[in-house]
Amino acid sequence: MEIKGMAKLNKAISTELKPFGISKAECGNEFSYDFVDESVSYKIWEDEMGDKWFNEFVAERFNYNAQKYSFIISLLHEIGHHNTDDDISESVQNFCDKEKIRITTAYENETDYNKKRQLQFQYFNLPDEIMATAWAIDYATAHPKKIKKMFENSMKALKEFYAENLDEEC
Repeated sequence: MEIKGMAKLNKAISTELKPFGISKAECGNEFSYDFVDESVSYKIWEDEMGDKWFNEFVAERFNYNAQKYSFIISLLHEIGHHNTDDDISESVQNFCDKEKIRITTAYENETDYNKKRQLQFQYFNLPDEIMATAWAIDYATAHPKKIKKMFENSMKALKEFYAENLDEEC
């Protein structure tokens, strides 16, 4: 059973990504890029640690305050994977894929907050991830009006989605 308004939300987000060559966007459990479908998965809830750490990473590494437009910067990061894929050699991509498995496994088994943060920053610093984030920040810096418009359109669609699904008794 699909959640009421989900197709409309996916269509609205897809519309924002279409100019970048992304075929579709679908709500999922995380932000990710599918290289086969050339599609983006996005999440509509905040992951306290992951989102906070991503914003901290972007601030530290790129001197960019991503917090206000975190949702859009995350979408742009996934578009960055689409736009930088040809710039990464097969051997570097294989290294990144192996490291992601190692980091994810260690992260899932770790209970210490600081060690989890360190693992997350290792992930963010992998060559394919850093290239995607650099692309996102470069685009956001060069096109602030477009970013603001993407944000406004996306937030409007999200608000409409939540309005359709919130129970008045909540």
